Amino acid sequence: MQFTWSTTLAGLAGLVIGSSALAADLSDLPELNIDLKETTVSGISSGAYMTVQMGVVKSSFIKGIAPTAGGPFLCTSSLGGASAGSAAAVRRCMQGDPSMQPVSGDKLVVDGKVTSLFTYTIAPNAATFAKAGKIDPLENINRQAVWVFHGYNDAIVRLPVSQALVSWYTGLNPNGSAISGYKGYAPVSQVFHKDNLPAAHAQITNTCSGEDQSCQVCSTTGGKFLNTCQNRPAAAGGSAYDAAGSALQMFYGKLTRTETAQLSAGKPKSFSQVPYLKLLDGSTAPKSSAEIAMGSEGYLYVPKACAAGEPCRLHIAFHGCMQSAADVGRSFVDGAGVSEWADANRIVVLYPQAMPTNKDAGTALSAAVSDSGNPMAAATSMMQSLSSVDMSLPFNPMGCWDWWGYNDDVPSRVLSGKWPSGSYATSKGVQIAAVWRMVEKLAAKGTPGSLAAAGTATVPTLMALDQTATQSLLRWDGVANAATYKVYRSSGSGAAQLAGETKQLFFADSKLSPQTTYTYTVKAVVGGKEGNASNAVAVSTSEASPACDPYFSLAGNKLVDKNGNPTTAVCP
Repeated sequence: MQFTWSTTLAGLAGLVIGSSALAADLSDLPELNIDLKETTVSGISSGAYMTVQMGVVKSSFIKGIAPTAGGPFLCTSSLGGASAGSAAAVRRCMQGDPSMQPVSGDKLVVDGKVTSLFTYTIAPNAATFAKAGKIDPLENINRQAVWVFHGYNDAIVRLPVSQALVSWYTGLNPNGSAISGYKGYAPVSQVFHKDNLPAAHAQITNTCSGEDQSCQVCSTTGGKFLNTCQNRPAAAGGSAYDAAGSALQMFYGKLTRTETAQLSAGKPKSFSQVPYLKLLDGSTAPKSSAEIAMGSEGYLYVPKACAAGEPCRLHIAFHGCMQSAADVGRSFVDGAGVSEWADANRIVVLYPQAMPTNKDAGTALSAAVSDSGNPMAAATSMMQSLSSVDMSLPFNPMGCWDWWGYNDDVPSRVLSGKWPSGSYATSKGVQIAAVWRMVEKLAAKGTPGSLAAAGTATVPTLMALDQTATQSLLRWDGVANAATYKVYRSSGSGAAQLAGETKQLFFADSKLSPQTTYTYTVKAVVGGKEGNASNAVAVSTSEASPACDPYFSLAGNKLVDKNGNPTTAVCP
């Protein structure tokens, strides 16, 4: 293993425990009436990268994605798509440890613009993969809704990484200018970047009750990585921010939230993932689920209406590192806040599970790094690591999803010549393919496209979903026979101006001013003519986020300043 990866383990491997040995609640996944074309995906940290991978690889079916604390597709890749390894994952695609900052050639964003690494190495690899048939056609991304979250106290995956993800979709630099030589894949009006909350590296949820379930303060790093934050500005409600509600309503329109205690199907049920796990050839079953770093059990929430055969949608929720069932039990599954928005709205939720592998070797390797000031102790820990590592398994002590190629790096697979580097981010990637087999089983009785939104209204009913200092997020219901929708914006006593035109039923308005109130209406365009205006909604943008510069020592497992000195300071 590379030395840089051992450093990563020191901060994140400590909670790893064995996977659950309990019997699954379900003998197998049910076959349901699910419309595959209505599938959406969300995830935190490694789950955010997995969300992006799933959204790109299966773009023919994925309607929307919601990554929290993640970066662009194939972030760790070198030209051609082969992974540059764990060193690139930490330096380039996390950027939080001051001892492992990206060198000039590994930076994604500099002075408000993406770098040549992004434009000429990372970005072209998606087209290379698509041309080779490894992923779905990239043109499909043009119809997706993209909801991105980044907390400005996130010291593990820092802001430039999230900015590069947004740039990958929009083709715009973080400063708003066009990227020279790269156009992106989605209109800017379909990409919302929630970046105005003081959140640390965590899933932001307002579901903070129940068995073994409590949320940390918004700016807290660590624990179970489940935090609660107050929304901003106060005019937005001042209540706990509901990330799942914002994202899912961007994807599906106005939804009704069910209180946790009132969920129609109770808690998500466990099921065996084992029948869906295969090696790269797509047919050979692994000797154990650990061979591809996936747990033997996953979790599924099926609302009663879906179990009864009514047509339903599907949402896939990916946990982050150290959030698998092996690490935190049911905390993520029960506390992510997704099932509550799914229950009354006929949305089935799949919670796949990765698992930690080589945890003893990882712990010893972390100790070696932590003891670097004591050569004798460091050498002893290094020997313990080398003696305990199982070279037949991927090196994944934190139970992360594979977003840098750890499944491709198993020595026997590399030596075989039959397991190319970069396979992890393709349709044959063992984790992506396993999850998709689960999806196809769940949707066995559905018809793709059967739930496509058909407009029935005569005038749109508009609602405001979310806002930052510079963006607002709107959603409305469809109008019969509408070709497009025109969004109008006014501020103060000024006349309404056209903010944009879209074929979608949502709109992310950008380049707004902080602490300003805007009024919006929407008009449907039918037969080339604009219809009557919707109801007017007001959106107040928040204050600009502070110039926060957080860092986290992975070896020391603590917040530090840019010089590596311990600190407890966070941005308000």
